Amino acid sequence: MESTGCSSVNGAESASAKGAGTVIVGRGAERERLRGLVSGARLGHSGSLVLRGPGGIGRTALLDDLAHDLPPQVRVLRAAGVESEAELPWAGLHQVLRPLLPGLHELPEPQAVALRAAFGLGPGPDTVDPFFLSLGALSLLSRAGADGPAALLVDDAQWLDPASADVLLFIARRLETEGLAMVFAARDGSRPFAAPDLPGIVLGPLTPDDAETLLDRTAPQAVRSVRRRILREAEGSPLALHALPAALTTAQLRGGSPLPDHLPLEPRLRQIHLDSTAGVAERHGEVLLLAVLQDDGDLTAILTAAGDRDAATASLYAAAAAGLIDLDEQRVHFRHPLVRSALYQAAPLGARHAAHRALARILDEDDDRRVWHLAASTVGQDDTVAGLLADCGTRSRQAGRPVTAGRALRRAALFATSPRARARWLTDAAACAWDTAEPAQARALLDEAEDLTREPAVRARAARVHGTMTLAAGNPAHAVRTLLDGARLVLDDDPHLAEELLTTAARAAWAANRPRELARTALLMERTGPATGRTPDRFRARLRRLAGPGSPGAAPGAGGSGGGGGIGRVVPPWTWWLADFLPFFTGETESASEALRQAVAAVRRNGATGALPLTVLPLVSLQLVTGQWTAAAAHAREALAAADASGQFAAAAQLRAVLAWTAAVHGEGAECRALTDEVLAVAGPRENAAALALVHWALGLNALAEGNAAGAARLLREVTTPGAPAEHFAISRLVLPDLVEACARAGETGPARAALERFERWAARADVPVLRAAWLRCRALLAEGEGASTPERVDALFGAALDAAAPSPFEAGRTHLLYGEWLRRARRIKSARDQLHQALRLFRGAGAAPWADMASDELRAAGEQIEKPAGGHADTRAGLTPRESQIVRLAAEGKTNSDIARQLFLSPRTVGHHLYKVFPKLGITSRHQLRTLRLDVPHAPAADRA
Repeated sequence: MESTGCSSVNGAESASAKGAGTVIVGRGAERERLRGLVSGARLGHSGSLVLRGPGGIGRTALLDDLAHDLPPQVRVLRAAGVESEAELPWAGLHQVLRPLLPGLHELPEPQAVALRAAFGLGPGPDTVDPFFLSLGALSLLSRAGADGPAALLVDDAQWLDPASADVLLFIARRLETEGLAMVFAARDGSRPFAAPDLPGIVLGPLTPDDAETLLDRTAPQAVRSVRRRILREAEGSPLALHALPAALTTAQLRGGSPLPDHLPLEPRLRQIHLDSTAGVAERHGEVLLLAVLQDDGDLTAILTAAGDRDAATASLYAAAAAGLIDLDEQRVHFRHPLVRSALYQAAPLGARHAAHRALARILDEDDDRRVWHLAASTVGQDDTVAGLLADCGTRSRQAGRPVTAGRALRRAALFATSPRARARWLTDAAACAWDTAEPAQARALLDEAEDLTREPAVRARAARVHGTMTLAAGNPAHAVRTLLDGARLVLDDDPHLAEELLTTAARAAWAANRPRELARTALLMERTGPATGRTPDRFRARLRRLAGPGSPGAAPGAGGSGGGGGIGRVVPPWTWWLADFLPFFTGETESASEALRQAVAAVRRNGATGALPLTVLPLVSLQLVTGQWTAAAAHAREALAAADASGQFAAAAQLRAVLAWTAAVHGEGAECRALTDEVLAVAGPRENAAALALVHWALGLNALAEGNAAGAARLLREVTTPGAPAEHFAISRLVLPDLVEACARAGETGPARAALERFERWAARADVPVLRAAWLRCRALLAEGEGASTPERVDALFGAALDAAAPSPFEAGRTHLLYGEWLRRARRIKSARDQLHQALRLFRGAGAAPWADMASDELRAAGEQIEKPAGGHADTRAGLTPRESQIVRLAAEGKTNSDIARQLFLSPRTVGHHLYKVFPKLGITSRHQLRTLRLDVPHAPAADRA
């Protein structure tokens, strides 16, 4: 057939509608070489090549792309081998030459006679002279390019009949100046197309980036987990990247329904992977099916399940010889993941069940794989199998394998006859789906469970999942109600579950700025505490006190410091999640940070990406206020990617607020404002008060950094004024010291004193030692204007502030800066310089560039010439991206590239690439030097503050 251009989907094996362009992803080098071949023909230099590759790799798409993009003066001839005509002599050649046969009369008579005889166009000799036939074909093709270049594109050349293949290869070897470009596309792994003396292109799988790009086009609605599965099984095959999504339902692509164990293959894709081995698969199907179902490829297990080990071994060797599998001494490896699916789907249902039963018989009773095989060979409902699957799911969940756990629990629900059991297991499966970042599936499972039973225990478990999802993705006030209602259902019957619900309710109350609900949570915990032993009196008292004097059960001064031992030694890590800044207020930052780091590491280790954002939030909140800004930003950006991917909009807003705060203190004003805009667009409609408060705090610090004290005071009042849009009952207490400073710098003495009085009243009641330094600094800042104040009193207050333990180097630096400013104004220049140098050192170490500039300006005003640090050694983090900072920190802790890759969901090669780029930025040449770098400067000890 002749055409001026055809199109096909990228990787499809047959042409589609004419005239439309083919969309090719990647393949830049291959496309360039094909176009170069035709460009040579246009200049009179003929040539040929063979495009080779396995089925579905995109040979036809490249031919279509080439045909469509050629200019009109290039004549395009298309042909394709057909399997059913592979034994018909001259069938392929007739397809190639048919458009040119009207010029047959212009050929020398022997050539014309040979062609007529071959194609049955008239009387002729009984035998065809192959030499004259080949010359005649060459003449016709040469004449096709007489008026301009021509391109002959032959697809599926492996199915050309041998006679036609010989003629076309004869022509390809004799091309010179005919202006003809010949391209043969042949599929590997089927009937061979031998052309060893022709140049060729071997098409391999698409690169990972190109495969992702193609999948973006073929399945834009697919959620991340589904994308990962398709990419893994397609292994860079363009056809598979089209066909696999097309075989899935919309609910499956969007994560609302689970994917099957074996992805469905449309007939063409299945045939491609079994095409040349159909006989082997048919003769040795029973053993191959065992290999398909034995996921780890354990050769011993496969041979044992087969019974006749010698016959099974022979079958596996035959499959290996046919290219279906690879064998070593211990494992069976399929050459492509889709071969497994093709073999499985080609097997009759009875054969599948028999293979599962055979594998189940050889496995120990405590082996979870036995349960899966029993389930796969069971038809209909079976409570025994359901119970085994549920136990398997529980073990997997406890072992930190939420994907396996969710799958087991879903299957258990299918086999169960009791609606109550089905609802329980579906609810637990929903929790696993949420942990693995599949919110659509979690919601679908919860909807299904709620229609089955109204039992309080099941409703409470559903409330835990619903409430967590609402906290992460919706309105935290709604989450509070859902979680508290769920906790009340099981307060007496299941105090451990109730306490988990109350933990999340407290976080939601914090995010929603609901101190009364936070206090109610503490009171309810008093009912669960005796049964669980996990919530000591000291902790509950601090929680009630934090909620304020107007909250239920909150008595000023109650709780004191009773209860021996720190909370971190008594309470498990999840208790720190009650509120993002709570450990800071309770004075337990060190133990809380360690517990939260372990919790985050466990989430990463278990692959629970859905749980990562809410797990990271309390950690990064603590890292903000304790000066670990690099770590906070790195953790926040990693968790933000997971939050955005899984639709956790509320968690994403809080993480962006953290990044806005770090941008402000680093002096990145434009970044701070851009992040703030994103937060406001989400947090406002969802009434996420914590995120709103944090970004207003960030904007206030940014204004202070830019020298706009009046603007800073206005923004910070939005957080601290009751009823203001961004007011938050607890975060406001962290902001009050900054408001005092902003008002003082703006000359607003009255508002500054009012803010200080509020801070003093709360700090005295709450007994938060970590804020004592900030309180004393504010007292000293405002003491200068008091009538009875003396320089000695101001000195004493600043000295006391420096002696108190500041929560971070940044906070210590601010005290040194304000003290130095006061000393300079008092003309005590030498003492002022000492304080300002301390401030400058701390600010540079922390990366607080605007405050370092303030200290430098004050030192210049005190008569010193200050230069910027040379070589970037003062701040080792300068110029690092958040991902680079995260990798550097882990490498500095002694972790290997493989360890880092597992923790950050990267490849070891990617980690190595990042480190290769980082070393020049840090001015180092070896990995061990990382351990000497100051990646987050610790708080200076008291001896350094002299």
